[in-house]
Amino acid sequence: MRRKTDVFVVGGGPAGLAAAIAVRKKGLQVTVADGGKPPIDKACGEGLMPDAITALEELGVEIRPGDGKVFRGIRFVSGTTNVSAHFPEELGIGIRRTVLHQRMIDEAEACGVELLWETPVSGLDLAGARVKGELIPARWIIGADGGRSLVRRWSGLEAYRALNSRFAFRRHYRQKPWMIALRFIGAVKCRLMFRR
Repeated sequence: MRRKTDVFVVGGGPAGLAAAIAVRKKGLQVTVADGGKPPIDKACGEGLMPDAITALEELGVEIRPGDGKVFRGIRFVSGTTNVSAHFPEELGIGIRRTVLHQRMIDEAEACGVELLWETPVSGLDLAGARVKGELIPARWIIGADGGRSLVRRWSGLEAYRALNSRFAFRRHYRQKPWMIALRFIGAVKCRLMFRR
């Protein structure tokens, strides 16, 4: 384990890896520590909007053609209310979180970010971060450890956190596109029959 780094990132998810890659490309030494084992799965981050794809390209993260499915817009549904819109020019991509995470890890490794997996951070110090009882000196610390951030708590910022909770659910279906079209046509016919 390196004894000193310029930037220490707590959290190795997409936000932490994006920050680490960007900082490393500016020439600074970067260490990322995360208690999880990659690739880390989570019920969010599976729909990349066009701006996110552009940001990943600028970081050098390669999203390959077979990594996901292209989509041209978004739709929000709440009860009987819904709204939808097509993207004006670019397309989005639906991609498994594990695939996105692995692509970001690949780029982080390629540009020289030190990755400490299954290595939870136990605290912060004015001189750096504590990992496995050892102080790793760092000039800057980035907290990218999610909604229940320990970095926020250790820094005394917990009082500024909103008190609402969020929930995420996801489900994947494997179907041939023509089956989805047939089901849609069947649903439309059912609605028309009930309206008569």
